[in-house]
Amino acid sequence: MFKHASVVAVLALAGLGAADVLACGDKFLVPGRGPRFMTAADRGSATVLLYAVPGSPLHAALAKLSVESTLRKAGYRPMPVSTEAAFAAALRTGTWDVAIVDLSDGPLVVSRLATAAAPILLPVAYDTSDEVMKNAKQRYPQVLRSPKKNQAFLDAIDKIILARARTRAKNPV
Repeated sequence: MFKHASVVAVLALAGLGAADVLACGDKFLVPGRGPRFMTAADRGSATVLLYAVPGSPLHAALAKLSVESTLRKAGYRPMPVSTEAAFAAALRTGTWDVAIVDLSDGPLVVSRLATAAAPILLPVAYDTSDEVMKNAKQRYPQVLRSPKKNQAFLDAIDKIILARARTRAKNPV
């Protein structure tokens, strides 16, 4: 008898709160909720220029964290360059969405970006003071500070690409 009464009680309680209780995963079926994913088309059409001088902290980090292969796996089209001449040639020959540079190379890179279709810079800072970071954040839309994982690069680029897509959607040419 006790077993029968407990089953009835559980069913009654479940019936009373059924409207507010969602099973695992059901929240993703509700419109306007759930994770937001970039489509492959968003990433597949985005190009990333990786400018790192050999011997720089950025060059070491890009190699250690396998950033180029991570970006390729995510669907981006990265191109690494390691000299100023190769960087200038890449800017002349291609259209780039994002350019990852060392924060110390930022002024040099900005002087080369005179075209309207210039990439958005993503400077990466290593061993910098808070004052330098504050100034960098005023000059650039986003700055990475000593990233320890390749996911930090991917997240920052995703954020830039999404912001650029939203801007283009609001202001079509």
